[in-house]
Order: sequence, then structure tokens, then C-alpha cells
Amino acid sequence: MKRRLPEKFCMAPFVHMYVHSNESERVCCMTTEEGGIRLNEELDLTKRWNSEHLKNIRRQFLTNREPDICTKCFSNERAGGISDRMRFNDMYVGEINPDVVTGNQYGSPIDLDIRPGNLCNLGCRMCGPISSSTIQKETQKNPLMQLILGKGDIATTDVLKNANNLEFLLRNADKGKRIKFLGGEPTIMPEVDEFLNILMERNMVDVPLHFTTNCTNGNKRFIDKISKFNKVSFNYSVDGIGKVVEYIRHPVKFNSINTNIQTYAAIAVHGEISFTLQAYNFFNLVDTIKWSSALDISLRPEILMQPDPLSYKSIPLKIRRKRIPLMIKMIEDIPLSGSISRTQVKLKALPALERIYEDNEEYSLQDIARHTKIIDTVRKQHIKDYVPEVWDFIKEEYHAIQL
Repeated sequence: MKRRLPEKFCMAPFVHMYVHSNESERVCCMTTEEGGIRLNEELDLTKRWNSEHLKNIRRQFLTNREPDICTKCFSNERAGGISDRMRFNDMYVGEINPDVVTGNQYGSPIDLDIRPGNLCNLGCRMCGPISSSTIQKETQKNPLMQLILGKGDIATTDVLKNANNLEFLLRNADKGKRIKFLGGEPTIMPEVDEFLNILMERNMVDVPLHFTTNCTNGNKRFIDKISKFNKVSFNYSVDGIGKVVEYIRHPVKFNSINTNIQTYAAIAVHGEISFTLQAYNFFNLVDTIKWSSALDISLRPEILMQPDPLSYKSIPLKIRRKRIPLMIKMIEDIPLSGSISRTQVKLKALPALERIYEDNEEYSLQDIARHTKIIDTVRKQHIKDYVPEVWDFIKEEYHAIQL
């Protein structure tokens, strides 16, 4: 008889390990631990798996409590969204026997989130030094950038170069649903390349691999290597088309995204566009869905959580209320091709717009104007040349800001 799990239960701390060379210990990418064990103080992943911190989180879930560090998922669910907690449960409930001490019946993580560092060729406007070496260098060179992103100093470790850690991570990796690689940009990371070599040497080519990529790297070496695996999927981080994505994800060129995403799609058993919905690309969502549907790749809007100035809440409420009904109508009227159904679009894109429509909160125009002008000044860009819809409602504040 299968064990009945509590309503608020999450499978993540029982199956999952999040390993980031630039961050402190966390249960998953959504949790909000602060002041925890630094990776450079505790490099033993076996000890982390067996830590009192993780055991305490497991106990809370098994007794139907919401851990304080898990507010992002529960807040998302209460707003009508689909959370990572729900995704973990969909994948593993019924297959895993949760245990406070061992995590599961195998005694080690089976679902891996590997982030070897911040090496990245892009400087996305909503990102920061922890996840982008490009932004880190930009911040260290430019005092203006330090006004919004700090000095760009981050701690790094060799946690993934430790042979014992690798053995622990791979011990039962074939029992899970995925090994995820993120960054930075995983397709250009030497650590990811070496990880793939180890998997091939051990003939673990059936382990499902999942890459989150900015679709800028089409080099033959990477393509040839991942083609040797039987279950490769992608999360394409594409936040718009044309000039909008080139503004958000500087210095990308949209043509390179358009070419590489089709190369990856030919290899993938599954792929999805993750569109980080924010003020800069709000007005570009419909055109991006049209583009994705023409490629026969589904698109899932993820509402931007931080930084606050770039949130959709920085768009005046009267503009959101006027625009959203028109956007919903346009999305419903898009002629969809291939395997993408209208149901998929409605399940993923329309609920996000409905949530935004119901939200009455507005953020300061001064904040988005200041954030925008600082990065524009450093990069010698101007928002009016890329996202005129946003320029129309921030131009007075933008002009008034003295840097």
C-alpha cells in the first residue's frame, strides 16, 4: 500500500541536490536559505545530504508544514501558478519512499541540478554576477553598475572537482528523471564538458540530461557530444524576439538564437522556451509566441521575481489593464502549427496574463527608469531604440535622473 503524503509535501529534499559553485547550501534553486554553510567551508556533499538542515526540512514536509525557505513555491501556487514543488511531486511521488535520514530508498540524490559556476557569454539585464561572468566583469569595471549590483565579488569553490563528490552524485543518478545543467551558460563550461565525458566513460548514455541554454552556442564539439546521449532535453532561455531580446540579453543577436534553437530541437526528446516575463518583454510576448509556434516549440512564461524594478509591476496599472485583454485575444487567435495545441498555450501563457491582470500593485517608475538608465549608460544603448513601449511611460523619469 502506497504511503499517503501530506498536502503540503514536497519531494525535492528527498531526491534532489542543488550544487552551485558560487552559492551557499540550498535545498533547491527556489529556496531562500541565508547564512547557511558556505561551499568553501563544507565541500563534502555526502555530509550535506545528511545534514541537520536537510533533515529538518524533510521532517517539516512529512508533518505537513511549510518551511520558511519555501515561500516562493507556495506563494506561486496561491497566485494560481505551477510551482517547482508541484513539478517535483509529479515526477517522483509514488516512485520514491521518503525518509528523513536517507532521503530515499537509495540513500543519495537521484535528481541533480549542476551549476559549475558563472561562466556566461551574455549579460542579461535581470541577471547578476553570481550567474554571469560577463556581468561580474562589467560590474567590477563600472562604478555605475555597482550602484545596482554591488561590487561583483563572489566566492567560488572546486566542489565539483572533488572525486568523492562526483562519485556521490553519480551513485544513483540513473534512478532519477534528470541531471540538469545550468550556469552561467552550461554549453561553454569546461566542467560540464568533463561531466559529460565521465558519463560516457561509464556508459551512462541513458541518463536523462537537461540543459538550460541561452541558444548562442552551436559549436560542433558540444553538439556531437550530447548527440551520444539518448534522452536530451532543453529549456531554451529566450526572452523575446528581435530587438527586444537583443536588449535584454546583450550582446546576443536574435539570428543566432533562431539558428541554434532549431539545431537543438533536432536532437532533443523535449524542448521548451522559458520566457522570463518582465516589463521589458511584456509587449513582445504575443510576437514571441507566434515565433515559437512556427518553430513547433512550446513557450512557458515564468514571471520575473527579481530585480523588482524590472517586474511587470513597473508597468502602470492602467496600461496593463488596457493591454492584457487585447493580448489574450491575439494569443487565442494565433494559428498554431505542428504538435503545439491551443490547450498548451492556454495552460501556459494565458494564466500568467490573467494573474497580472488581477494584480493591482504598481512599482515606482523612478526605479525602473534608474535601473534602465544605468545599464544603458554603461552599454551605450538606449531603451527607446529597443523597447519603445516602455520608453513611452518612463521617459520623464529617465530624463530627470542624473548619473
